[in-house]
Amino acid sequence: MRLLLCLIFLVFVFNFALSTVHFKDTFDNDWESRWVVSDWHKDDGKSGKLVHTAGKWFGDESQKGIQTSEDARFYAVSAKFPSFSNKGKDLVLQYTVKNEQK
Repeated sequence: MRLLLCLIFLVFVFNFALSTVHFKDTFDNDWESRWVVSDWHKDDGKSGKLVHTAGKWFGDESQKGIQTSEDARFYAVSAKFPSFSNKGKDLVLQYTVKNEQK
């Protein structure tokens, strides 16, 4: 039984090691050169402004992200990434969200 569990674990680790990261962004100080902020709802005054910040609570102030700065506003942002195919493979999208509102 232990051998079976070890084999399952090794297969999982091996598959993870073979995964390919197609896009990753750490939102450093140059993030605006890679990301395009949409002007959607800009004409009617309903678009919000994104700010580059570590937030109110952080473990490392140098690890920043983009944050919505106004309530009840529209936000849209996009970035280019290289073309790829996941035909016959799973596609995993992963991102982190931190809610600072009470």
